[in-house]
Amino acid sequence: MSKYGDGGPFPNRGQLISPPNSGGSNGGMNGNGTGMYARSESGRSTKGEETEAILGEHYLALRRFLNGRNARVTGATAKAKDKLLRLTGVQFVELSTDVYDDSIRQPGGAYAYSIPHPLASPGDFGRPLQKQFQSNTIIPNKSTMVEEDDDPADREPFAALSRAPTGLSDPRSPDTQASPVQSESDKRLIEDYQLQVQELREKLDGMEDSLKKKDDEMNRFLDDERSRASASNMEKKEWDDLKFNLENKLAEAQDLNDSLRDEMERMRSDHASETRELRNQVADMEDRVEQERRNAAASSNSGNADRELQRENQELQEALREQQSITEEVRRNAQDALREMRMLSQQSSSSYERQEEMERTVVQLEQDVREWRNRYTRAKTQLRSMRASSLGLPAERDATKYLRERGLTADNGLIRDIHVTKFQVAVDETLQLARTEMAEKVMDAMKAVIVGVRRITKDIDETGATARNDDFAQQISKTKTKVSGAANAFITAAKNHANSAGISPVSILDASASHLVAAVVELLQMVKMRPTPAGELEDEDDDGIALGTRSSIPGPGGRLSVDSSAYSPVNSPRESRDQAFSRPPANGMNGNGMNGANGNNNYYDTNKNLPLDDLKLYLEDQTAVLVSSIQNLVGSIRGNASIEQITDEIGAIDEVVGTVIGETQSTGNGQLVERLEGSRNKLVNASRQGQSIAAKGKGPSDREWKMWTQNLPPIAFELAREMKDLVQQVDQLAYSNGNDFA
Repeated sequence: MSKYGDGGPFPNRGQLISPPNSGGSNGGMNGNGTGMYARSESGRSTKGEETEAILGEHYLALRRFLNGRNARVTGATAKAKDKLLRLTGVQFVELSTDVYDDSIRQPGGAYAYSIPHPLASPGDFGRPLQKQFQSNTIIPNKSTMVEEDDDPADREPFAALSRAPTGLSDPRSPDTQASPVQSESDKRLIEDYQLQVQELREKLDGMEDSLKKKDDEMNRFLDDERSRASASNMEKKEWDDLKFNLENKLAEAQDLNDSLRDEMERMRSDHASETRELRNQVADMEDRVEQERRNAAASSNSGNADRELQRENQELQEALREQQSITEEVRRNAQDALREMRMLSQQSSSSYERQEEMERTVVQLEQDVREWRNRYTRAKTQLRSMRASSLGLPAERDATKYLRERGLTADNGLIRDIHVTKFQVAVDETLQLARTEMAEKVMDAMKAVIVGVRRITKDIDETGATARNDDFAQQISKTKTKVSGAANAFITAAKNHANSAGISPVSILDASASHLVAAVVELLQMVKMRPTPAGELEDEDDDGIALGTRSSIPGPGGRLSVDSSAYSPVNSPRESRDQAFSRPPANGMNGNGMNGANGNNNYYDTNKNLPLDDLKLYLEDQTAVLVSSIQNLVGSIRGNASIEQITDEIGAIDEVVGTVIGETQSTGNGQLVERLEGSRNKLVNASRQGQSIAAKGKGPSDREWKMWTQNLPPIAFELAREMKDLVQQVDQLAYSNGNDFA
């Protein structure tokens, strides 16, 4: 085994036949053996002096070697010397490096005259060195050094040198007598270097272990948060099912109560009528008895008449007692039913209270998750560590220095680093949700990514960099166009994944996210990032609107809020984007430190036209609302609802369609809603016709009313089809226009 281990005296080099590594970094740090940092494009390389010293050393050794061989010159050696004289500077560096490395590896150490004295100053070769190497020197492929030769013996790269008689490797030659001393000094130097390298590697391993522990702790915390969130979702679902069952039981109890009340009213009315009849009969019988008594006084046969009257009186009294017993039994049954209904109502109230408590707990957990996400974003920004957490690469402690050397950050950059951090977090969350069973939440996370992209482009627009007419502004515009195309592809991939319930491969979403991140990084390399002051980090916290978190919990039996999305069906896209971009700044300052009187607090102050992508998302949400309203209308028609209820449903549909027409016309695309407006007019005319029919006093049992209600569903379905066609047309326009996010 070599004294230098498996890597030889130059462990940083990928191959022995390659020139010295100009990067000067450990090949194991980045996995491919190349330098981690790019050369500076504005001056000489930081390794220029070291490279010139190595080149001078190689050149001196080669010159001595060639001069020592002049006594025995053959045809092959002369031809090799001619080839060496025709080499360019770059080719000579590669060849001399290979020869020097080969001589170092030979038994017996290096040549006595090839290594300078250890006490000599660096770069002192007794002659002025040529400054041949700049930091922007381009090293061509070694394949360009191929030269055809007819001599088979000279086809080896160093055949002439190997065949030439030399005494460099002969320990008995006088030139190698002093080599052991210099070799020992070189060995000591190399051993010292190896010890230093080993210490640095141990430090680096320790840093990597500590960083890995931090990452494991963060991943464990995130897993705990996800498990708690999933548990709360499952418990919430159970409570929803319990609520649904209790509502069904309560509805059944109410129906039973209504039927019992109706039965009681019917029996009460029957009993009252029978009581009145019996009282009338009793009064008649009393009158007859009185009449018979008067007649009995005058007649001797009054005894038989009294017995007949007594018998009839007893029969009537028995019938009255029977009716009273029946009435009492009905009253007891009604009281039992009322007590049962009261118990069900109390149980339902307690279930509602438990459900409200669980919903408040869910809201608190969602707020905690949002708070921890904001804390993570602020901490990541304050540490100036802009590397994504999903890369798995060891990060340096001085991340700011790394970003500056890579040319991604500057004090006068156009983009705030907090916005880049939020973009990274949104992309990571989208890819994590895509790998769970909740594929429908990918759309909310995708909207957060798009909001992050718009924050980045908004920072550039506020500086006015694209308003100039120079080449730099044109390059920025081209890069923003590329970002726009990548964002459109990402939106399409996220929609396909969500609509397919996770059947679409996650790799497609990963690829689109990778293209989007690459486009954003290219934009960052052009316009640079600037550090966000610590006082402004609190103002940049997300309020949860873009991530689909509910802002309030409805009461029992109430409808869930639909204002959970940044593109809510209730709000227009302009209002939604105002919520996402124009939160009131603190201390009268906007996000860029500009005074609110001079800066634009509203994003639409500088963007009057609504982007087609926002319009498309808004139309999709409004289509869902329209379909729900149409279903309610059809249900009302099938349930023989009144004219007021049907008119209210038609009014809700007309309001949604009117809002869509207004928003589309405001973008300058009024020609797209002509057919939709025609269908809307048909529905309005049908509503007026129904009101006129109801004014005539006709109802659901009349033929004219039935004909009118049968014509309403086809008109409503035609509206839904026109709405979907409008969404498709806007989608095509959005894809054909490449400046959605520019």
